[in-house]
Amino acid sequence: MSVDDVLLEVRADIVFYENSGGGITLSGGEPLGQLAFAMALLEKSKESGIHTCIETSGFAASSEFQKIFPLVDLLLFDYKLNDCELHKKYTGVSNELILQNLDLAYSAGVPIILRCPIISGVNDSVGHFEGIRQIEEQYPGLRGIELMPYHNLGTTKGKGVGRAGQTAGFQVAGQSIKDQWMRQLSELGCRKVKLA
Repeated sequence: MSVDDVLLEVRADIVFYENSGGGITLSGGEPLGQLAFAMALLEKSKESGIHTCIETSGFAASSEFQKIFPLVDLLLFDYKLNDCELHKKYTGVSNELILQNLDLAYSAGVPIILRCPIISGVNDSVGHFEGIRQIEEQYPGLRGIELMPYHNLGTTKGKGVGRAGQTAGFQVAGQSIKDQWMRQLSELGCRKVKLA
């Protein structure tokens, strides 16, 4: 699809955005992997008065990443693991550039909601929760922090793209576990964290 094709679909629902405060959210995969397209779509959306948002892992060259700042009304920024080595183990990349880009976006005044995917046995540790608390303290102007418990809805999709089994050992957390995570974060001093 071209940018204009996508925007035609988006504009069809503009009355709903006006009434709900919604708009367009670029997600993925990683929308910054198609930076020129993403920027063109965001720019045309803003010209149409549509609220713009990107959901990103933050893994992009900082010089490229900051190009989106004037084009987004909200950044949904993933924070997966505070431990650099574990981040590399589970995602394939270090978290250093990601944390630099979080700082860059925050310092530029981009509105940010931190999104924290949580997987039992992977990053539901006190150490990771302490990392979330540190980020909340370091960036008091964050719009919010969303805890996103792992779900297995992508299992079929994984099979379809030849990645079956990558998440085979991951468990879906029950409500009592989610409540425990929220208690732990609260006890650490987190005030902005909500379950998504």
